[in-house]
Amino acid sequence: MRVINVEYEVAVPAGKYWLCDPCYAVPSEIWMDLLNSCEFFERPIGKVESEGKVHQVLGFGTAYGDGLYHDQFSNAFPVDAGLIGLTPMELCKEEPFGALLVEFTEETICSCYEGVLKFGNHEINTGDE
Repeated sequence: MRVINVEYEVAVPAGKYWLCDPCYAVPSEIWMDLLNSCEFFERPIGKVESEGKVHQVLGFGTAYGDGLYHDQFSNAFPVDAGLIGLTPMELCKEEPFGALLVEFTEETICSCYEGVLKFGNHEINTGDE
């Protein structure tokens, strides 16, 4: 057995992030290290080292797993690992598939509650599609 609906609030530092399924943004050679660092995103924050720097990646599980989800601005987010989250821009070698670049000018609270994922002013209801 495992808990499906868990509420999380995460304080994300100011910076530029790719908003997408982290599986598209994190380089494949360190993807398993990231998954292991957070028990496959059972905890929403994973850590991975790349080029001598430790990066934190946020990943919230979607209500229905893989699929295509939209925010209130009609941005589409394809999901292949059952996650939508934030990956620091500097961790990515190129623009990830299905990603939207977001910038937080100050610490920002991101949350996950009953399938509704909030990343700054982007709200993605993964339980409604």
